[in-house]
Amino acid sequence: MKKLASLFVFVGLTISVSAQDQPTNLKEAVDMAEANWLFGDWQREGSDGTPRLLSFKWALKDAAISIHSTGGNMESHGVIGFDAKIGKVVGKSFGKTGYSDTEWSFVDGKLFEKITLNGVQNGEPRQFSFARAVRRVDGNNMEVTFHQVGDTGEVGEAIQRDGVNMTQDWKRKK
Repeated sequence: MKKLASLFVFVGLTISVSAQDQPTNLKEAVDMAEANWLFGDWQREGSDGTPRLLSFKWALKDAAISIHSTGGNMESHGVIGFDAKIGKVVGKSFGKTGYSDTEWSFVDGKLFEKITLNGVQNGEPRQFSFARAVRRVDGNNMEVTFHQVGDTGEVGEAIQRDGVNMTQDWKRKK
């Protein structure tokens, strides 16, 4: 009987510790992913030579992050938050031609943002999914690599152009 009681205590502690490994709010998720470095303004030059800007800022202390992206003829505004019902970091952004839904995760030292774009192209509704792996290179640089998303929603291989992974290098704006 003592062994059975010990087993129940061990299982209870294991479940309790496992539950503690899951964030319960956005601040905990950011801290667990060690992603505070992402906050601030980032810039890069687009393939057409125009500057691209990307900003991450706390919009509501520890509860919501605002995202602002500009470049070329596009601009979008969004928010990232924690959905306690599903236990995930999610976001929504809006631009001139539609909106996107995002889901964030942290795997092998990289932040993954799975994105579903919903918009209109040539007068027709269009939906497209892809993912971005965001990796800190150092305090002033990050690398973003684009990935395929399968029909079931799993993140796949890096998207390639001419045999090279589609990757963007961003620098912290000073």
